[in-house]
Amino acid sequence: MGRGRSRSSSGRFRLRHPPQWNKRGYGREAMSKISEFIRTFPAGPARYCWIAYEPDNLVAKKLYESFGFRETGEVCHNEPVAVLQL
Repeated sequence: MGRGRSRSSSGRFRLRHPPQWNKRGYGREAMSKISEFIRTFPAGPARYCWIAYEPDNLVAKKLYESFGFRETGEVCHNEPVAVLQL
């Protein structure tokens, strides 16, 4: 198991919304709330949080990077994995 998906990590989540909500700040606001929540360690102590996303979704990639997620080079179900150090 790679660095991003270990006992010291917090789970995976999906952030989706209807296309008509694009460019309204909803995704950024949701990520802000999610980021605050995962830092309360709801599943117990963790050093990392990881997420995978569709490889052609550059908007999601940029959003996750803006919150500190970094790609690991790992792939999960054909999706790149990004990790946030907590």
